[in-house]
Amino acid sequence: MTEAIYRQQLMTMNGKNGAVCAFIYHLIPLFGRQVKKGIFIDLQITNDDIASFCGVSTRNSVNRILRGLREENVITMVYHKILILDVDYLKRYAQ
Repeated sequence: MTEAIYRQQLMTMNGKNGAVCAFIYHLIPLFGRQVKKGIFIDLQITNDDIASFCGVSTRNSVNRILRGLREENVITMVYHKILILDVDYLKRYAQ
């Protein structure tokens, strides 16, 4: 229940983009591993999974948000896993 309220709060305060950014940021202590270029999230996760966790209605919305983050060089995808290049960008949405 607390987790659901927290996700809803992130969505309300930051919109879909902020909810996805916060979700990715919260994966760091769970699955993150420091590599040369940034932090590698060693978890293969689908856009449907991200949409479900963040309360976003469709995977297409998540796909659009992730594409935007890739274009801004915040993340990149490596073998269907997320490599975070700019942790500070994500951190702004997670607090």
